[in-house]
Amino acid sequence: MVCNQIGFWQDGPRYSHPAIVSRIIDPTYHQRQCVNMFPNVFASPPHPTTAKTNMIYTGWNVDVERLFFANGLRDPWRDATVSADGLYKPSTPRMPIYEGDGFHCSDMDTVNGIDPTIAAVQETALEYMAEWLAEWKPSTLESP
Repeated sequence: MVCNQIGFWQDGPRYSHPAIVSRIIDPTYHQRQCVNMFPNVFASPPHPTTAKTNMIYTGWNVDVERLFFANGLRDPWRDATVSADGLYKPSTPRMPIYEGDGFHCSDMDTVNGIDPTIAAVQETALEYMAEWLAEWKPSTLESP
């Protein structure tokens, strides 16, 4: 997805800013990585179709019923989510947005000493899913 649809790469900072990430890490670097990691898919550096992806999913204006967002406040990808600073996307009962004090994918861990804020997001997600599943009705269409 990153190589061909999203293109949200984590680059090094500009020279005018302090750095702990190498400035060699730039979009060109990531495009070469896509070719190196997936040579059967990318014969040359890809150009992510971000405009098409944003058109399909409506970018920041995403509005999908029964979609739960579990985001981490320390996730380096947070600025690419509906929890990005300055976005102020409202959480609604049909599309809830919850944040824990986690990092990328920490909400998927269920075993190793879970942070209480992450556990609260997990519990809330399960409650929404149980409610949504209870609302499900089988299709009345006959299968072929």
